[in-house]
Amino acid sequence: MVSFLLSHRAADDSVVARLLDDALTARFGSGSVVRDDPGAVISAAERRLRLSASAALIVVIEPRSPGESAVLPGISRRTIAAALTQQVPVIPVLVDNAELQRGTRLPEPLRPLGQQHYRRVHRTSAPADIGYLVDDLATSFAPETAPAGPAIPLILSAEPVRWFMPPPSHGPSAAIVYSTRQDGLEVADSGRLMAWWHPGFMARYATRYEVDISDHSVVVDLRLPTEGGAYHFEASIAVGFRVTDPARIVRRGVRDAAVLVREFLLGTCRPITSRYAIDEVIRAEAAIRRRLGQDTSVPDGITLRLKSVRLSLDERVGRYVREREWKRAQDDRRERAEQRPERARRADAGEETSGIRIWPAGHDLGELARGNHAMALGRDVYASEDRAIPTFTGPPTSSLPDVTRAPERLLVARAPTQVPAGRELSVEVRLVSEGRSVHPDAVTARIRSFLVADAGTPVTVTVHAPAGLHAEGPLQQTVLVLPDDDPDPIRFGFGARTPGLHRVDVTAWAGGTFLGEVSVEVSVADGGPFRDGQPKTAPMGAPQARPGEVTMEVRFDGSRYTFQLRSEAALFAPVVESVTNTPNAAVENAIRELQQLAGGGSRYSAPMAREVIRSAGIQLWSELVPADVRDQFWQVGADMSAFTIATDHDVVPWELLYPLSAQRDAGFLVEQIPVVRRTYGQRRNATIGLRDPRFVVPTRAPTGAREEIATIRAILGADDSESITRADELLALINSGALGATHFACHNTFSADGSFIDMDGGRFKPTLLAEASIRKLLAETGPLVFINACRSAGVAPTYTKMLGWAQQFMSSGAGAFVGTLWAVRSDSSARFATAFYRSLADGATLGAAALAARVEQQDDPLDPTWLAYTVYGDPFATAAV
Repeated sequence: MVSFLLSHRAADDSVVARLLDDALTARFGSGSVVRDDPGAVISAAERRLRLSASAALIVVIEPRSPGESAVLPGISRRTIAAALTQQVPVIPVLVDNAELQRGTRLPEPLRPLGQQHYRRVHRTSAPADIGYLVDDLATSFAPETAPAGPAIPLILSAEPVRWFMPPPSHGPSAAIVYSTRQDGLEVADSGRLMAWWHPGFMARYATRYEVDISDHSVVVDLRLPTEGGAYHFEASIAVGFRVTDPARIVRRGVRDAAVLVREFLLGTCRPITSRYAIDEVIRAEAAIRRRLGQDTSVPDGITLRLKSVRLSLDERVGRYVREREWKRAQDDRRERAEQRPERARRADAGEETSGIRIWPAGHDLGELARGNHAMALGRDVYASEDRAIPTFTGPPTSSLPDVTRAPERLLVARAPTQVPAGRELSVEVRLVSEGRSVHPDAVTARIRSFLVADAGTPVTVTVHAPAGLHAEGPLQQTVLVLPDDDPDPIRFGFGARTPGLHRVDVTAWAGGTFLGEVSVEVSVADGGPFRDGQPKTAPMGAPQARPGEVTMEVRFDGSRYTFQLRSEAALFAPVVESVTNTPNAAVENAIRELQQLAGGGSRYSAPMAREVIRSAGIQLWSELVPADVRDQFWQVGADMSAFTIATDHDVVPWELLYPLSAQRDAGFLVEQIPVVRRTYGQRRNATIGLRDPRFVVPTRAPTGAREEIATIRAILGADDSESITRADELLALINSGALGATHFACHNTFSADGSFIDMDGGRFKPTLLAEASIRKLLAETGPLVFINACRSAGVAPTYTKMLGWAQQFMSSGAGAFVGTLWAVRSDSSARFATAFYRSLADGATLGAAALAARVEQQDDPLDPTWLAYTVYGDPFATAAV
C-alpha cells in the first residue's frame, strides 16, 4: 500500500490540508496518510521510521501571517531536513499566495527545498486542484502495469521428436533447437541436415523447437522516475531486436518478446533517469542514448539496437510548474536588465557588434530545439552538460503583462528542396528581428506593432507534414521571445519515407492567438540529389496572447483527424483520431434536414424543431470531437472570449457544435461566444476593409435581393453605383487589386463538382481566383467579402486540397469572409446581413458582430438560418471605414 507523510500547521485547522487528507485516504485507502504534527516531540529514530515507510512527504504551506517567520511558517523543519537527507520526495503544496523561499534565504539543510517543484492549491478551487494533485501522485507512485499490446512470439512451434517428422514450417527465419533427453539443448546447424531417420536420433532428442530469429521492431512506452521520485518522465523508446541465442530462448521459455524487451528497458532505464531532476529531461535522454547506443545483449537471448528515444513530461506536470517558471523568467529578465550597461560598453569597445548569438561549430541544434520544446511543458532543460536554457510557459493570470516596442520580426523557415528517399532532413525555423542576418534569397516583410512582454512572450511553433515525411522528433516547440533578442533557431527533424512532393506548413502561435504561417516544399526521389532550399518568410503579428482566445486546429489526412486545442491557459498535446468512414454522409444528412426546416418543408412543431436542431449539434459534438478534446474544452471554457476553428477540411459544419456534459449545458457554441474560422494560408488582419463597397447582384437574383442591397448601402454610406452583374467585370476588379468590401446577393450552385455563381457572361467559380490567391491581390485593401447565398461556404474536392469561396478569398488577402453552409431563407438572410453590417460598422469586432447577428435571428424556432453562417477572419478584427 502506498502511504504519505502529511505535514501542515495543525493549529490552524487548514481546510486545504483536511481536504487533501480526505482525498489521499479515499484514493489510496485507510492508513495511507500519516500525519506529522509539528508541535509533537518525537525522536529522530521515529522520524526516520515514518519517512522510510512513506512514498513522499507532502508539506502544506499556508500564506504567512503578520509577524510570522519568513522562512517556513509553522512547518516542521526537522522533518523536511530529514526527508531531504533520506532522499524521500518532498512535495510542497502552496495555498493561495503562499511563497516558497529560495537559495540563501533558507537554512543550509533546507536549501534543496527551494529547488523543488511545488504544487499550488487555491481555496476557491481546492477540490479540483487537489484532484489533479492526487491523480498525479497516483500516476507517480502507484505500481506501473504494462499496457496490453500485440505479443511478439519467439517460440513458433514445439513438437516431440518422432518417426517421419515433417520438415520445419518457418523456413530460414527460424532456428531449430532440439532438447536432449538429458535436459540439454542443441541448436541445429542450418548447413547440415539432421538425420532424424537415424535410429539413434529418437534415442537422443525429445523435442524440436522453431525459434524466430528474424528482425523485429517495437516501440515501448514507459514511465520512468525522476530524481527523488516525486515526478516521472514519459518515455517512448523504439528498438530493433533479434534472437542471437535461440537455445537460451527455449531454456527460459520466452514466448512474448514484447514483455521481455519492456522489462529489460525498465530495469535498465529506471536507475539512469532517477539520477536526473525533472528539469534535466534532455540530459536524462542523452544518458539513455549513451547506455543503449551500442548493440545490447539481453540476458534472455536477444540483442537490442536502439532506434530512437524520446523523454517528455506530461501536461499536468507542466501545469503545476508553470507559475514557478514564470517567476524564474522574470528574475532572469531583471538580471539581464542590470547587465545591459555592461553590454553597451562592450559594444562601444567593439567587443560585441551585433545581437546575434553565434553557436560554436557542431552545436546540436536538434538538442537545442528539444530544449525549446520543453519550455511548453514548464521546465528547464539543458542543451549541454554545463549550459542551461531558460524556460517559460506563460504568466499565471490572463491579464496582459507590461509590453515594450520591439523590432519588427519575421517567421523564417528553411528546408532542402530535394532529398533522396531514406535520408533525414531538417526544417529550421527562426524568429528574426528586422536588420539581422537573413539568407540573401529570403523575401522579407515588415511586421508592425510587434509587442513583447518585458519578461518575454512565449511563441509556440508547430509544423504539419504529410505521412511521407516521418517526424523524428516533436512537431511543436515553444521559444521565449525577448524585446531585445531573437530566440535561438528551432530544428524539426524528419525522415524522407515516400517519394513525391511534400509540403510542410509552419505556424506560430501565442497561446490561442495565431501569429503567422509559412510553408516549404520538399521533393523526395529514389536516388535523387540532396539540394538545400532558400528560406521562406512570413510576417508575424504581435506575439501576445489575447486573454481567453482559444483555437481548435483540425487537420484531416484522409484516414486520421488531428485535433489540437490552443489557449493561453494551457498547452494541450495533439489528439489523433482514426476514422473508418469520412463524415461527409453524416454531414450531408444533417444539413439536408436543417435545409428542410429553413425551407418550411418540415412538419415539426416549434418545440420539436428546436430539439431536432439541438440534437444535431449534440451529435456532432459527441461523435466528431474526441473525448480528450471535449475535456480540454471544459478546462478552458470558463474564461473563453473567442473560439476559432482552424481547418483546411471544411466539410464539417463546426458552427453547429452543441457542447454538452452531465453538468454543463449553455446552448450552441455560437450562442455563447464569438466563433470564427481560419484557413491555412490566411493572413492575420487586424482590420477589415469596408471602404468602397461594391455589390454583386446577378440578373437572376433571389427575391428581395435589391431591398437587401439598399439597406446595406445605407448602413455603409455607399453611393448608388450600379451593381456588378457580369463575371468578367467582377474578375477584372479582383485582379486589379482595388476590390473593396463586396456583398453578393445571389444564388450559389453547389455540387460535388464545385460551386459557381451564374452571372451574365458565364459562371463565376472559385478557381477563377487562382491568380489573386497566388499574388495576394486583396492584401492591400483587406476587404470584407460576404456571399449571402445558398451554401456559399461549401467546398469541393480538388486534386490537392479542399477548394471553396472562403479558402480562395482568404488566401487572396481578404480581411474576412462570410458565407452560408446550406440554403437559407431570403428574408432571414437579409436580416442576418443587416444586423451583421450594422454591428461591424458601429465598431464591434468581427466575432462580436457575428454573435450579435445570430442572436437577432433566433425569434423563429422553425428557422435555423442563424446557424447556417460561417465567418472567416480574426475574431478581434475591427472595420476600417
